[in-house]
Amino acid sequence: MESVLLEGHPADELIRYAKGEEMDIVIMGTLGKTGLDRLLLGSVTGNLVRHSKVPVMVVREKCKSLV
Repeated sequence: MESVLLEGHPADELIRYAKGEEMDIVIMGTLGKTGLDRLLLGSVTGNLVRHSKVPVMVVREKCKSLV
């Protein structure tokens, strides 16, 4: 496996890279932010899911209990 550094808008660059490399699937993590946090920060994963021609699987971080 090799590391790749992309420059530009994250979702756009990931979509371009996945298509160019003829990937079968993209797997992305998400923190599951909603509401104002999501609006202010945007969502790379959300944009990727909506605009990518390559299938995207989203994995959500497990909730941590406040015990």
